[in-house]
Amino acid sequence: MLSMKSKIQQIIIVLIFFTSCKNKPATFDTEELIGVWSGLLFQTKTKYDSIVLKPIKSPQIAFLYKKGKPKSFKLEQKRNNLTFKGISGLRFDASFSNNTPSLNGVITENLWSQSLQFIKSENKWVAEIVKPEIIDTDYMVYLEFYKDSIGNLQAKIQSNKENRKLHFTIEKVLVDGNDIEFKITAERFALSATYQSVTKKLSIHYGNTNSKRKRQLTKHRKNEWKGYTPRPVNKKYEYIIPQPVDALIETATLEDVGLNRSLLGFMDSINNGAYEHIHSIIITKNKKLVFEEYFHGYHRDYLHDIRSAFKSITSLMVGKAMMKNSKLKLNNTILEYYPEYKITDTQKKNITVHHALEMSSGLKNEDEDKMQWENDDWVKYKLDHPMIDKPGEKYVYSDGGINLLSGVLQKSTKQYLPLFIQKELLTDLGIDKFQMLTSPVGRGYLAGQFYLRPIDFTRFGLLMLNKGKWNEKQIITESWIEESTQPKIQPHHGYLWKLFERNVGGKQIKTIEAWGNGGQFLVIIPEIDMTITFTGGNYNLYPLMEEKPFEIIDKYILPAVELESN
Repeated sequence: MLSMKSKIQQIIIVLIFFTSCKNKPATFDTEELIGVWSGLLFQTKTKYDSIVLKPIKSPQIAFLYKKGKPKSFKLEQKRNNLTFKGISGLRFDASFSNNTPSLNGVITENLWSQSLQFIKSENKWVAEIVKPEIIDTDYMVYLEFYKDSIGNLQAKIQSNKENRKLHFTIEKVLVDGNDIEFKITAERFALSATYQSVTKKLSIHYGNTNSKRKRQLTKHRKNEWKGYTPRPVNKKYEYIIPQPVDALIETATLEDVGLNRSLLGFMDSINNGAYEHIHSIIITKNKKLVFEEYFHGYHRDYLHDIRSAFKSITSLMVGKAMMKNSKLKLNNTILEYYPEYKITDTQKKNITVHHALEMSSGLKNEDEDKMQWENDDWVKYKLDHPMIDKPGEKYVYSDGGINLLSGVLQKSTKQYLPLFIQKELLTDLGIDKFQMLTSPVGRGYLAGQFYLRPIDFTRFGLLMLNKGKWNEKQIITESWIEESTQPKIQPHHGYLWKLFERNVGGKQIKTIEAWGNGGQFLVIIPEIDMTITFTGGNYNLYPLMEEKPFEIIDKYILPAVELESN
């Protein structure tokens, strides 16, 4: 038994221990933290910044420049295409004619392909190479400190690119001298900060067990919160007619096309968190652009990832390839286009283009991350999966299944896929900027990770309303537009288009829709000659990424049409 004296000594030791472990008081007034701080957390770069082709007529040599230093490559001319290939997947492709006043091409490096717009300069063609717009390009982090209702210091973290709720939220803020610790809702991440009161500088330490980053943040006044809040704080929204895009897309007011201004009801409240991380909303009616707004610092010329909405554009690409090559048929088997694979499975030999388009290949579903990070040939990876159903028997959503069409398109058109989509589809639509993911074996990726301007995403809706025609030219056959938007094995799916009905003025009206993770939506309503485009950053946040844009559509946009009809 311990004596009373020993017990008292133990209690004193414990008290001394816990007293010594208590946080040191803050060496600054925490009021200095209150507000929004921001800094660049990630930024991607490009290996080269420009490309030059010489001479103007029949270019023979290409120069890739980085900070004024050139690296030369001999150009090959095949039919009307110019090309060269380097190491690690570097390649250049362009469609060329001595009679053309302009030159468009694509360059691929580090698995990213991007459009090139050449201009003439003396006796050479010159094009800028921009950095790829992957998710961490110019990734700004915003850290807001505030006091809660009982005066405790709290914090929120956000970015300009995506809703951070999927990753973690901050539960508690602890100040220990100059150090700030954050208790967050994620075990694999760590977040802390240091504040120097004398210099008024705040730096954060961010990362996981494999990667630590230290970044200095800058404090902003409320009117400088661009990117953090959807719109400028305390600035009442005023509707203006969108700026003209080009000669082919007319603009008009809402009233000009019969839309009631009640449509705008969500704009003044969009900063209150009801519709967080929507990046753009664009509306056309009667083929006219009537509404175009951007949020969180985005703007018209920013290339945005449309994720799986690119699958619907893939459907159009298949229709275009059929126009170019009559031998490409829906009942052609996928393996016809991959003779290099020695596959003996009879069921796999029966998978057709039709099955890939309606997502009924019968192959076991893949792990997309494993496919991209652990394998070079993404098509072979998918085809090596076992059959679990007969082809055409069951609908299964599959990124790898869609990507089976990448080799089909390249082989049937005899063109590198990024160049094919630029030359045969985008250029005719007036789209001159895009970026897309490619595989290590040199095929474009068709399931997503395709970047273009939101206003150019809208062009595909107008193309569908025009039944495949643009500027008096039939880009896609009307018959393919009709065929691809008919229900297939899944009643609400055509060939990579979603088929629904939405309420307009008490009437159920059919829609054609493209959907992408994070809030990328193109809603086409032929009966009322309307398109609605959304882009957003609510990646993998279900059902938020769908519910919020559709709430705006159902509560504000479509009732404005209803009011007009009354």
